[in-house]
Amino acid sequence: MNKLVDRPPTCAPNVLIVEDDSMIRELLAFYLEENGASVLAVATADEGRDQLMSQRWALMLIDVQTPGMLNGVDLAWIASQQRLGTRIVVMSGYFDFAGRALPDGAIFLPKPWPMTKLRDIIENELALADVMQFPET
Repeated sequence: MNKLVDRPPTCAPNVLIVEDDSMIRELLAFYLEENGASVLAVATADEGRDQLMSQRWALMLIDVQTPGMLNGVDLAWIASQQRLGTRIVVMSGYFDFAGRALPDGAIFLPKPWPMTKLRDIIENELALADVMQFPET
């Protein structure tokens, strides 16, 4: 199986998944782990905020609508301010942004997504995370 991004096993990208649907959360975690990522998956944006500073995240996959005080757009903004260099993908099937913009550089992925689209976005975002975290000299 092709890895999402070629790298030594000790340099697995850290990915934080924030998704309240357990089936989608488990699918994303399985897919990413099978392709060489180190994954932490939580069910709410509140939990995502709590994990934000626990380590350096290469990528965050965030569902917009989760139970709790924060939604995914709130978390995307918090992450963009507190974790510079973390790539952010916001996902939703039925969210109206009501005039709210995503942070600069964040990607919106509408649900349902085909696996090929998800794979392409994840590969691209992890490649960008590598460039940002490990600039060439």
